[in-house]
Amino acid sequence: MKKTISIRIGKGSISHNNRKFVAKNVDEKRVKDNVILCCENLKDVYDDLFGVALAEYNSKQKRKDRRIENYLDHIENGKQEKPFYELIFQIGNKDDTPCGTHDAEVATDILREYYTEFLERNPHIRVFNAVIHLDEATPHLHVDFVPFATGQSRGLSTRNSLSKALEQQGFSAKTNLETPAKQWTDFEKQRLAVVMLKRGIEWEQLGTHNEHLSVLDFKKQEREKEVKKLDGEISSKELILEWRQQAVTEAEAIIDKIDDEYQEKSSAIERLDSEISEKENSKAKTEAVLSEKQAILGECIQKVVKINSIDHIETGKTIFGGKVTVAEDDYEKLTDLAKKQIADEGKEHKLTEENVELKKENDALLGENETLREKVRAARTLQNSFSALQRELESWKQRYKKVIEFIENLGLKDKLEKFLHPVTQVKRGR
Repeated sequence: MKKTISIRIGKGSISHNNRKFVAKNVDEKRVKDNVILCCENLKDVYDDLFGVALAEYNSKQKRKDRRIENYLDHIENGKQEKPFYELIFQIGNKDDTPCGTHDAEVATDILREYYTEFLERNPHIRVFNAVIHLDEATPHLHVDFVPFATGQSRGLSTRNSLSKALEQQGFSAKTNLETPAKQWTDFEKQRLAVVMLKRGIEWEQLGTHNEHLSVLDFKKQEREKEVKKLDGEISSKELILEWRQQAVTEAEAIIDKIDDEYQEKSSAIERLDSEISEKENSKAKTEAVLSEKQAILGECIQKVVKINSIDHIETGKTIFGGKVTVAEDDYEKLTDLAKKQIADEGKEHKLTEENVELKKENDALLGENETLREKVRAARTLQNSFSALQRELESWKQRYKKVIEFIENLGLKDKLEKFLHPVTQVKRGR
């Protein structure tokens, strides 16, 4: 069995490799199948590799403007070296080694073993992130690393340099085409082929060596590479614009949803206010009626007092029967009071019952009023929360707009695209 070997220089997107961003060619259901071999923080790696050398370098600088506060930032803002590099290793292609097959499982085992030997074989290559992707077309290994050269006389004694690191590993420049990087990747292909051969898989070499191409063919090939690169940059910019528009659209949708909820809660509060007003009017009417009934009851009590004054009417006894006699005027007065007493007692009893009922109704209205007030207080609290959230979202929206404008004004737009470009890069042959 024969299979091809592919070692490509990647753009180095940690968020893509670790699936913090999922591209269109990725099957999200199979992300869990990916094999994470190494995952370290780049800043911590820089502190570990260059911390001592950076401190020594700064201690020798008499001018403050020649000191380097942060070596990672220094490399990122420079033009000579990259903060880190990436190699992508692949065995076979999507036709002969598709994910989910036995061949893919064998390829994954080979990449695991090869990765272990790669670490042992490259002492000046510090790998900080490595993962085997099994959620795309073909298994492939991403290796992100920081090259470092030691014993340097210029700059830091230990510094980031791919060419110097490879020279210290025995790969020196011979021609413009035989660079240390090309010699190194060709050598690593051979080592990968050895691991494949242990599993009975031969390296199928397609024989596309540049030295056999004519000058015209070589230029044509290089131009095709440039066109592919430009196509990738255009696609990346389009995706960046799409990402920005999506972020704005999502923010606007959230604001619209909050506006709808705010209007709904405001309407509910208005209805509760109306109900409270009606209940308060009803309560006022009930209290007025109750006051009127209490006044009538007071009048009845006064009449009872008058009736009690009957006890003070002068009486006399007749000569014959011992019957009580009163004066005619007092008798008429007594009769009228007795009739009124009978009528008032019935009226008083009725008023007392009505008074009791009115008090019950008033107490019920008071309880209902308090319940409604609690609802209004809760609704207004919720309304205030929604208003605060709406203001905060609007603030974040304005901040987002200012950040984009700030980045563009400082000329950092290319760096933003460079950061996001690898995220959207779609590799062929996976």
